[in-house]
Amino acid sequence: MVFRWNPVGDKNTVSSQLNELSRQLMANGVAAISYHITPPFYSQVSKRSSVYHFGYPEEIVATYLNPKVFESDPIPDHVMNIGHVMTWRQAIADQKLSKDHLNFVKAAEKLGFIDGVAVPLFGPKSRNSYFSMNFGKNMSADDEAIVRPLVGIAQSCHRRVCAIINQNSDSEPALSERESQVLYWISRGKSNADMAIILDISHATVDSYVRRLFKKLQVHDRISAVIMGLSNSLLKL
Repeated sequence: MVFRWNPVGDKNTVSSQLNELSRQLMANGVAAISYHITPPFYSQVSKRSSVYHFGYPEEIVATYLNPKVFESDPIPDHVMNIGHVMTWRQAIADQKLSKDHLNFVKAAEKLGFIDGVAVPLFGPKSRNSYFSMNFGKNMSADDEAIVRPLVGIAQSCHRRVCAIINQNSDSEPALSERESQVLYWISRGKSNADMAIILDISHATVDSYVRRLFKKLQVHDRISAVIMGLSNSLLKL
């Protein structure tokens, strides 16, 4: 999904926050930005990520958002795992790239990408996001004084975006007390037979609760159920 924002709007909307972020960064020499809005505990290049972009030509955006291309970007998840700001070139050099990653890097070079700044943004309830700034040039240590305050602006914006998303979220599936218990024990690796003993109910009843849980979470396996539970704050490990 690609976010496209109207230039005017309520200041308490995600779009208005990102419009203001774009305005401030443009005024400080940033040519283009990319901001991934991703549910907690998911890859920053997963199908669950939504991408806001500003300043990139539509042709480049369309190419990048092709799922095969997008999911091959080696930078976002690496930067989130490392947990600190780095240039794109540093992020690429800092890891062993797969064949798909190498193809992505070559394609990006052909499209004219030079270097940029990759930023991990951290929010409440593990809602963390990848953010990048493109200055249209190779970055160096001399640029640190320029980049540092811009990262602070992006982090502040991200926290406001998180607050708006959390406030407006009405999509969290409501679980019954028993379904919550089943989800908890699934996250602890317990089988249906184990849960029947722990919860003092029949194996068939546990099976029924698991099916209902999967349906509510729109998943088909236990690992996905745990991930959905974590991403929707229905479960804490």
